[in-house]
Amino acid sequence: MTDLLLVLTGAGISLASSVTVTWLQARYNRRGEVRESTRVSTRRLTALFIAERDDPGADASGGPTSALAEAELLAMTITDRRSRERIRDLTRLLRELRLPELRELSGVRPERARRVLCDHALEVLGALYRGERLPAVPEQVQRMLSVEDEALSIHAGDLPVSTAPAAGQTAEPEAAERSAAAGDAGGAGDAAEADIPKSSVPRRPRRTTRTTRDKGASGGDA
Repeated sequence: MTDLLLVLTGAGISLASSVTVTWLQARYNRRGEVRESTRVSTRRLTALFIAERDDPGADASGGPTSALAEAELLAMTITDRRSRERIRDLTRLLRELRLPELRELSGVRPERARRVLCDHALEVLGALYRGERLPAVPEQVQRMLSVEDEALSIHAGDLPVSTAPAAGQTAEPEAAERSAAAGDAGGAGDAAEADIPKSSVPRRPRRTTRTTRDKGASGGDA
């Protein structure tokens, strides 16, 4: 009976060890496959962004190129969440460079914006490939991201063009008109007071002093 228990215990330990080793090996292989797939996608994305940056007909066509469409598909294969979201934002901005609203609100020309976006995408991919920290977002890219929603709303017709500046411009003339009207009213009042002649103002009768009244009383008694 004791020998049977020992045999069963050894078999259980062997089975558990075999299952654990198999699971760890599969997990290690899976990580290796994902890492290799990410490296392949990173290299391919690097080539696509270089082609997008150096394409002479990208600005003339105005629409998204085939390299940009492939970059959007490969961006979804990146395992790192922050890198994936950064590349996705950059590819989306590259696609929206044709919108005149984005150009007017951000103040960045499409040629300059395309180069800045592609260069930053290459920096992000290089940091991802080396396993380093992601670089900071450039100021021009932050500006485009901050006005992206407003530009899309204006392009879709959901938001009137330059609504906020128009409201500010109308408020300023109204305030100026009110202050000017108040100034004119005050000036007119001062001028009216100045035009009144002094002779037309009635004078109060002078009050007699106590000494004069006393003298008059003594004269009456006499």
